[in-house]
Amino acid sequence: MSYSVLIADDDHSLRSVLSAALNKAGYHTVKAQNGKEAIECVQKDEFDVILLDIFLGDADGLELIETIQELNPAAAIIVITGHGTTQTAIDAAKQRAYGYLTKPIDLQQLLDLVSRAASASNQTKNVKASITAIDADGHGKMVGQCPAMQTVYQIIGRAAFSDETVLIMGESGTGKELVAELIHQNSPRSDNPFVVVDCSAIPPSLIESTLFGHVKGAFTDAHADRKGKFEQADSGTIFLDEVGELPIDVQMKLLRVLQEREIEPVGSNETRPVNVRIIAATNRQLDTAISQKKFRDDLYYRLNVITIMLPPLRERKEDIPELIVLFISRFAQEYQPPKIGISSETIKKLIEYEWPGNVRELENAIKRALVMCSGQMLLTEHFSQIFDKPISDSTIDNQNPDQQIQTLLQGEVERYLESDADAGQLYAAIRSVFEKPLFEIVLKHTDGNRSKASEILGINRNTLHTKLNEYGIK
Repeated sequence: MSYSVLIADDDHSLRSVLSAALNKAGYHTVKAQNGKEAIECVQKDEFDVILLDIFLGDADGLELIETIQELNPAAAIIVITGHGTTQTAIDAAKQRAYGYLTKPIDLQQLLDLVSRAASASNQTKNVKASITAIDADGHGKMVGQCPAMQTVYQIIGRAAFSDETVLIMGESGTGKELVAELIHQNSPRSDNPFVVVDCSAIPPSLIESTLFGHVKGAFTDAHADRKGKFEQADSGTIFLDEVGELPIDVQMKLLRVLQEREIEPVGSNETRPVNVRIIAATNRQLDTAISQKKFRDDLYYRLNVITIMLPPLRERKEDIPELIVLFISRFAQEYQPPKIGISSETIKKLIEYEWPGNVRELENAIKRALVMCSGQMLLTEHFSQIFDKPISDSTIDNQNPDQQIQTLLQGEVERYLESDADAGQLYAAIRSVFEKPLFEIVLKHTDGNRSKASEILGINRNTLHTKLNEYGIK
């Protein structure tokens, strides 16, 4: 494959030398002598790699990077300077340049770096194409043009062709599994299994057997040998969703898999090698879990090789109109005539809404609106379940403590049910979000009387005492 390279440098001799070396190596090159010409070239053609001098005579190369990335987002930019300093390297990295070279340029070093940059650019283009190419029903599509999502696409592109462990972080409903699928689909392992494990939905007593398998007789119901998810994913990718919910003893076994690339089935004294790429995801703050001794710090460092942070929908509202169009196109055929529209007023209100359930909640809101709509236009009234149920702080403040608990719990349950969370996720979310304030409200309601608080909560005093210590409640 012939890659195109733009050489933007005010030194005529250097441009010629670099062009000759790259042409000999099979690249197609275009030359620009200043910033104005560089921008004109990028406006006219798409490049895989851009060699960009910092001092271009009429412009600061670093200041041009943002404009170039907007015009040619998949291009890998390599910054060139004759005055290499630590700060220059930092500034180039902050502008998301792919690489950094100082003059005089070692041609072999240049060719090696351009080769890697071109490959990364190609991977990014392929991933972006799979992200933006919508099929008949819109499934498997990730949309969004905001800067945060553009960063996500770039990391997906670079992570896909490596075999390193990836940790995807973000709130429930932000699309963590879709990101994991995209990494797998664009990786050398794409023809092999992609196995999904929801760690929060598996009972603690079964999680070890589910992940690593078991041998016959390992426990009462183990009537035959059984492969675990890691063996099922051999040669492919395993996606450990909500990895923060794993019990500590299982975390230790997972750490061994990451270190040794082998598993030990339950009830067996023998290990088995596995060739699997691990992608993990969590909606928890793992640093907090580490400080609470609920997550191993050594496992965190092993998982956190490549990190992808998915922004919540409330922080990328400019992408909501595109998501609305996607979901209407995906579900209109099933629920409505395919040419159904949506009013501008409704779009405006959907943008203003905070979307606590993120993209998944928006998707389900569109589904419900299509079911409720009897005409050819989605209107605000078709989203009444969202717009007509705001819970204001003043409303909660005016309720007695028991009503406060009921209101908060009802709101949280509805939010998670709308986002299609399973029972395990729902329980974990309610527990993490409400347990501490629940105890605080009940204790305030009982004037600190622990016996009454235990009775209201339906737990014994020892359990209440343990919980109060856990949450630091006096």
